[in-house]
Amino acid sequence: MAIITFTQFKGGVSKTTSSVCLATLLSDDGPTLLIDSDPNRSATLWTRKGTLPFDCCTDSEAPKKLMKGSYANVVIDTPARPAQDEIQSLADGCDLLILPSTPDPLALSALGQVVRSLPDGTNYRCLLTIVPPAPQKDGDEAMATLIKNGFPVFERQIRRYKEYVKAADECRRVKGIPWRDWQALKSEVLEALGDE
Repeated sequence: MAIITFTQFKGGVSKTTSSVCLATLLSDDGPTLLIDSDPNRSATLWTRKGTLPFDCCTDSEAPKKLMKGSYANVVIDTPARPAQDEIQSLADGCDLLILPSTPDPLALSALGQVVRSLPDGTNYRCLLTIVPPAPQKDGDEAMATLIKNGFPVFERQIRRYKEYVKAADECRRVKGIPWRDWQALKSEVLEALGDE
């Protein structure tokens, strides 16, 4: 069973959207559970109609679900601003820690704070999200900054589309061009997990 956790100090960087999209993507390879540990319960709201191909539960429901289910993948959506001891627990409790960030300076600064607080040996990757479309260069500039600072990054950037808002509002999976970003990201996620 692969356990993938999304976390960040800053809110509004697409943790929940990324969690839902990755859980949808991984469900093609086996039963997947999304654990919604964010008090806002945004992932739970998105999945409430039961049309997505994975199970979703709160963190308090997770032990029972995990005992009864035979999940191939577990994705965890965490609250923003975890404390230092929570960062340690999150890192120790997963196979891959994904740190989403928008390409703006405040989000990148928060991302740097998370990275500096990670325990040695943490398997993590940075994921640029809500990236403005071309010809804007925000994503490429942010990527260059992350690489320059030695942060492991996913090459695929998740671009900003209205489709994400529509999918969440309609409690369904993401479709069309935005979904292609996630399909392209899948091989990088599997490689980061050591499955390729």
